[in-house]
Amino acid sequence: MDMIKQAPHLPQKSSSIPMHNLWINIRFTIYVGVIGLLAGITGALVSMAWLEPEVVGSNQNILFVNKVTEENDLTTWSKTPSLLAAKRLEYSTINIFDKSLSVVNNFYPQNAFLGRVAMLTSNGWGVFYYPEFNKNNLNNWLALDSQGIEYKIENTIFDNERGFVYVKFVGNNFRVMSFPNWNNFTHGSKVWVSNYNVWKERQLGDTIVVTTDPHLVTEQYSRLRLEPETESGNIVMTEEGHFVGFVDKEGLLQTAWYAEFQLPNLLEKGEFIKSKVDFEGYFVERHGISNIDSTPGKGFFVTNSGKNNTNLKKNDIIVSVNNLALDSHNLWKTILTSEKELSLVVWRNGQEITIKN
Repeated sequence: MDMIKQAPHLPQKSSSIPMHNLWINIRFTIYVGVIGLLAGITGALVSMAWLEPEVVGSNQNILFVNKVTEENDLTTWSKTPSLLAAKRLEYSTINIFDKSLSVVNNFYPQNAFLGRVAMLTSNGWGVFYYPEFNKNNLNNWLALDSQGIEYKIENTIFDNERGFVYVKFVGNNFRVMSFPNWNNFTHGSKVWVSNYNVWKERQLGDTIVVTTDPHLVTEQYSRLRLEPETESGNIVMTEEGHFVGFVDKEGLLQTAWYAEFQLPNLLEKGEFIKSKVDFEGYFVERHGISNIDSTPGKGFFVTNSGKNNTNLKKNDIIVSVNNLALDSHNLWKTILTSEKELSLVVWRNGQEITIKN
């Protein structure tokens, strides 16, 4: 029988040269894809390692909290914010529990969770919202980070006006929170809130006046409502992971602005510094026609000139501070952040005068 011979370097006739080349290209594409996937995973692991802090603490205590899942309107729940925000919440906070409520060793009910401390300084100062603070109960506090590491408490300072407790932990090299641009927070701004583990997306709503008349001029005049309503004590952050503050008992945003303002005092002196400006009064507006052209339209009416000034008098109406027109919602900040003596324009006995305070 005659045999048909074929050159050895050629493919079998049953093979298609175009299909053979296509298969080679497909294999190369798969190879490149796998290499790219592995490179991406490696990069992600490197980023996670960069974000994860060094462990600082004494004991490897693991806490298991019996959490109860509540029914919630799904429209009020949302996905987690950015990876950076989630990491900062995990590694730049320390959780406080009440040891006296322990069910059994390392097991606690949900109500044993007192709050989450947002770390402010690398040497151990942090803050959390806990208006029920009683220094006599400190021995019952258990402070644990996200890894279950326990921390000893060295000092506490209570800000009764805001319900903030400043806590100094023993240790160094703590990961700390960053603060946002406070001018960006107005009605309609989006924020994220978190309780022990769950994130929810919220919006800043109406501005609510929280003072009663008369009030100290450095007292915070108003706060923003969080909508929909959320649980008291929840920490509030931005999408980028900046620390905004806490939800107070009235469902309002208690901002961390004052905590940032106090940071230099905490770092330098380890104490909470109060302003020496102590005059009291309330905001007033003029209604009706005045027979004096320069009569102001609004101002801060002084009911008590305080102990620390010599020029301000009772019944003065403050029209401007440091050449800035009065803004009732921000006057307290203007006075607290004034580095020099205050320059006040006041309405007294039918005329404007400038005084230094």
